[in-house]
Formats: sequence, C-alpha cells, structure tokens
Amino acid sequence: MSFLRAFQYRKKDSPIHRLDPRSKFLLSIVLMVFSIVFIDIRVLLAVLVLQIFLLWSAKALKEWVYSLRGLVFFFIIIFFTQLLFGGTFLIGIVLSIRLIVLSSSMSWFFLSSTPEDIGRAMSSARLPIELTFSFVMAIRFIPVIHDEFQSIYDAQRSRGLELEKGGFRTRIRNLMPILIPLLVGTIRRTYEVADAMEVRAFGASPKRTSYKSLKFGRGDYFLCLISVMLVLVIICLKVFFGLE
Repeated sequence: MSFLRAFQYRKKDSPIHRLDPRSKFLLSIVLMVFSIVFIDIRVLLAVLVLQIFLLWSAKALKEWVYSLRGLVFFFIIIFFTQLLFGGTFLIGIVLSIRLIVLSSSMSWFFLSSTPEDIGRAMSSARLPIELTFSFVMAIRFIPVIHDEFQSIYDAQRSRGLELEKGGFRTRIRNLMPILIPLLVGTIRRTYEVADAMEVRAFGASPKRTSYKSLKFGRGDYFLCLISVMLVLVIICLKVFFGLE
C-alpha cells in the first residue's frame, strides 16, 4: 500500500505545483509513451533522470522514493519470470527500470496537482460531469484507503495476528482479515458519498460553474513546448535510429 503514496497530493510551494494541470498531464502522457514504446536502457534511464528532476522540483522526491517499496513485490516477480522462461538478469533489470518509469510518469503529476484542479481540467475538456466527479473521488479515496488499511493492519497485529511469517500462501491467507474490513469500509463510504450527492441535488443542473478558472502561464507554454520536442525525439529515435 505504500505505492499509493506516489499518487497522493502534497501541498507544497514549488514551481511544479504552480503549473496548470493540463500542461503537466500532457508531459506525463509523453513520458508514459517513452516507457511503453522503448525498452532500450539508455532511453529509460534518460527519462527516469528527467522524472527525478521533476519530482525534485516538486519537492516530492522523498514521497516517491518511499512509494517504491510497494513495487518490490513486482520486481521479484519480474526477475523470477525472466529466470524461469529463459531471460537474463540484465533483461530483468531493464524491465524493472521500465516499470519504475511507467509508474513515475503520473506520480509527479498527482503529487503536485490538487484533485480540484484535475476536475477543473477535465471539465474544461468538455468531459461528462459524472466521469469527472468519479475520477476526482477516486483520487480522494486513495489516501483514505491507505490510512484505513494501515489502521486495520496495526489493529490486527495488536490482536496477535502474525502477518509477516509463513510462506507465500500463508501470508496471502493472513491478509484476508485486513482486506475484508477494508472492502466493507470502502463500500460504506461510497454509500455515504452517494447520500451526500443526492442531498445536494448532484446533476440537477446541466450547466455547472466554478469559482476558479484555469489559465496557462509562461511555464505552462514552456512545458507544452518540451512535450512537443519529446514527441519529435520519440519519432526520430524510432524512425531514424531504430531503437526498440
């Protein structure tokens, strides 16, 4: 569950936080394309360095590093899969770096963008209000689910439940006393949110207004320019250099 911290907004004063979420989202998509299209370790490392610079600029590098603990399980699966099916240790490292780059493509965006600004950006794109609200609520539920999971985990350990002993199947079986209360609590919260929406007459008016509007600044135009340049780099590397 520590991986969820990479998608939890942190209120800080940084140049990245002051940018428009639309320009940041565009760059995030371009960085994600890099991790999907290329498997060359040089390209992946270059993109990872750029992402680390963005996270450092957003003062969220510590949260990102902590969230990598949640990917250790997937790293182990990648290495064992490669070794069992004729792969090499180097390919396992490359695929692990690829997973980090893919997961980090959006983490700096969510760490530096408030759910409200993301909702405004989606509304400005003429997306349905139901889809916008569902996505914003999903983002807001991430820290809630993380905190509730940690509370249930600590409560079960205080009752004597041994969660870190035994084999793989035993550990999975021991997680059931945590996952079931977490699922029940999440469903209960969704009913509460639905009742609150109904009381406030959500969806009664087809036109919605916002007290704050998003505006592009110089930094946003510069970020869009970088995104366009990176798209050209992708095309050049694929067409002229033939990198995979």
